Amino acid sequence: MKLIDREFFNRNKKLLLIAFIIVFGSLIVGSVIGYFEAGDSYGEISELIEYAHEHNMQFNRSFTTSNTGSLEYFIHNFSIDIMTMIGGILLSIPSVLNVLNSSYIAGQYIGKDFIFGAVATLPHGIIEYLATVFALTIAFIITRREIILIKTKSLDGIKTDLKDIFILLILDIIFLAVAGFIEASITPGIVSAVFGI
Repeated sequence: MKLIDREFFNRNKKLLLIAFIIVFGSLIVGSVIGYFEAGDSYGEISELIEYAHEHNMQFNRSFTTSNTGSLEYFIHNFSIDIMTMIGGILLSIPSVLNVLNSSYIAGQYIGKDFIFGAVATLPHGIIEYLATVFALTIAFIITRREIILIKTKSLDGIKTDLKDIFILLILDIIFLAVAGFIEASITPGIVSAVFGI
């Protein structure tokens, strides 16, 4: 018996797709708005790094060095995802608002300096935001179960929903652990290599 089977995807594909659109759609919208908001200051971080190189200046290394470890990144991101999941109890409204807000803000950061934002965010961010898709899908499953319970007053199918939540929770944990490792150990090196800092 496989943990993730075809039926899992058939039951949850619409919820996964909606969560995916919310997460990555607001990330893209934030990037576009961040680009236009930046105006003349677009690319300021990249320009500052280039200027520092041209004039042999020491650059603030806070972009490439971090005292934050993989576990701290994991705990921070998992705490946010847990809040997103629990928001499913309230018809997923706080979950959706939380995800829209955080994805939009991350998108704005990328949009204001796409090169720096992409290099500093995307190596771990793609995996992290896929984990957010899983967390939001869990919230949607909880909401769906609540609605079914209110309409039918029946617990039929609750085992299947709990299994789906468990699978998504395991995926969320795995993705966040990988993203935390990349964010703490690999992303700083990529930023350093690309920008020479």
